Amino acid sequence: MMVPLFSIRSADDFGRGEIGGLAALGELALAMGQRLIQLLPIDETPPGEASPYSATSVLAIDPSYISAWELAGIDATTYRKACDEAAKDPINLARLRTLKDTLLSEAFHYFKAEGGADERKAFAAFAAANRAWLDDYAMFRALTEKFGSAQWTNWPRELSGREPGALAAAARVLAERIEGFKFAQFVAARQWRAARGRLAARGVFLGGDLAFSPARDSAEVWAHQEMFDLSRAVGAPPDAFSAIGQRWDLPMPNWRRMRAGGFSFIRLRVRMARELFDFLRIDHVVGLFRTYGYSVCDATAGAFDPLSEEAQRAQGEAVLDAVLEEAGPMEIIAEDLGVIPPFVRETLARLDLPGYKIARWERDWAAPGQPFHSPASYPRSALATTGTHDTDTLAEWWETISETERREFIDGLGIEDQAALSAFDDRLREQIISAIYASPARLAIFPIQDLFGWKDRINTPGTIGPDNWRWRMPFAAGEALADPNRRKAIEKIRALAERTGRFAPANASDRKAKRK
Repeated sequence: MMVPLFSIRSADDFGRGEIGGLAALGELALAMGQRLIQLLPIDETPPGEASPYSATSVLAIDPSYISAWELAGIDATTYRKACDEAAKDPINLARLRTLKDTLLSEAFHYFKAEGGADERKAFAAFAAANRAWLDDYAMFRALTEKFGSAQWTNWPRELSGREPGALAAAARVLAERIEGFKFAQFVAARQWRAARGRLAARGVFLGGDLAFSPARDSAEVWAHQEMFDLSRAVGAPPDAFSAIGQRWDLPMPNWRRMRAGGFSFIRLRVRMARELFDFLRIDHVVGLFRTYGYSVCDATAGAFDPLSEEAQRAQGEAVLDAVLEEAGPMEIIAEDLGVIPPFVRETLARLDLPGYKIARWERDWAAPGQPFHSPASYPRSALATTGTHDTDTLAEWWETISETERREFIDGLGIEDQAALSAFDDRLREQIISAIYASPARLAIFPIQDLFGWKDRINTPGTIGPDNWRWRMPFAAGEALADPNRRKAIEKIRALAERTGRFAPANASDRKAKRK
């Protein structure tokens, strides 16, 4: 099932999903007949940014996900007081981060004063092992704080330009804050390792999401300015939905230099993901072949890089080869939605990388009536689903389409129950899920909203509002089975998975068991 980490609800969280809630989510997943939990990016975002796809660091775990109640040096009274403060304005993410940062600072000072020899040794080992990214990240965070959250391009020139003498001087002045930011990452990594271990012991696999790029104002862009063309911004070309295309304001990769460096930055990101996840979704995979970019001075002057199909194919294959080399046992999934050239799909098929099959979009668009494809026709190398974090939920979508389209959809799925043409209900939902489960697709990962039939969506693309990226589950994962009605719904979801062969009890070590 797909659920963002920030959406998890647990009895002890801080008003937003936390690492400490993953174990209970794993138990809920098993109760529902799920062995795969797909998360959105867990990268750190700025205080006022809710989207996990616009990160201030794509290498750091967002400290807001740390379960502060587990930290030494935080007493119950202090923690509860902070929780009460956060509850006063639950959608104010900047306020939540400030409160969490205060607790992390207290835990760091306790560690400095009371931490034992083993803890200090473990922290030193973590800092040394992650020096390739951690030093720049911690310096960036400390400087951002020093300059009142001003973008790095507005810092003094000697710091924005990373002059060695200026960086050394800043490191001396900001030494304690730099160490504090490193400590937060040490804590986050340790909590994640423990949570992943508990999931693995129960036979639950954890999936990550590799966002296409860090934000322009990010630690990685500041530290590796030569790897990006800051005169251009990443976007999407014009299509049926936008006459001028889309502008995402992510920095344009300097592909020439990335190729010359053996794609070292992408390799580092995948190696780090391998330490966190069992499988990894590559966001906007077509952008690895060809990236559509605009001039920052002209939002209409867009072009692909590289330009020719031959160069695009060669680049995409080279990047994916690098990804697969670093992935090791971690399975790679390609997010191949949107306008995808045939040669991209040919490459994905050759590499046996699962791409997306979203039932409502799987149609023969060139045939009369544009009939829906039967899930039985999906290839083995595919991820079958009902939607993503960017789509409306299945229940919402059903209410917006005509009776004719409803009939065509259920006909395509092989659902013979004509009563399904009425309002979206549990019976229809179960038939849709069963039809997709029964497909040959190697993977079937549904948004948790569609498994339960909820209407709450995660994000509405192209909009900025208080509801985007803030949805939370309506109940705590660890308390899901306590309610008889909810337990019944969970048991039905599991029965669907068992009946279609998508789920069966298996030993935690049996990684070859048929996964769902």
